Amino acid sequence: MKVVDRFWRLAVVNGPVYVEEVAVTAGRRRKARNPLTRGLYFVLGLLCLALLPLSYLPGIPTFDLVLLAAFFFSMSSDRMYDWLLSHPYFGPMIRDYQAHGLSIKAKWFAAAAIVVSVGVSGILLVELTWVRIAMAVVMVIGLWFVFTRPTKRTGA
Repeated sequence: MKVVDRFWRLAVVNGPVYVEEVAVTAGRRRKARNPLTRGLYFVLGLLCLALLPLSYLPGIPTFDLVLLAAFFFSMSSDRMYDWLLSHPYFGPMIRDYQAHGLSIKAKWFAAAAIVVSVGVSGILLVELTWVRIAMAVVMVIGLWFVFTRPTKRTGA
């Protein structure tokens, strides 16, 4: 009902032609305007897809690579974005995330994985203090990102 109300208000203020343009583009993400930027996003999307076979290894999650690829293709290529959304394996992952967000369980699992991987790496593999501090900052940013994503309701 809110969407219809917004369109009605837009029609009153701007006229029906503007509302038709908004309605047509409402379901699409805005692509990057610069062709070089679009090309970079496209290559990054292909890189994410190329890394997917490695996702069977621990520490390389399929979900993150698929979401990154979807983002990069949404900013560069409607054709690849539509292909990814209609893919029988990857499409449901993306659509579920877009519609409902992450479950609390997934958020806590991601947080634990971030803390363990950064903690183990920082303690066992890194000796420089400034690198450990940088890793801790990146970890905090990662945790902030995970917990600020929409939360999937248990009934959804």
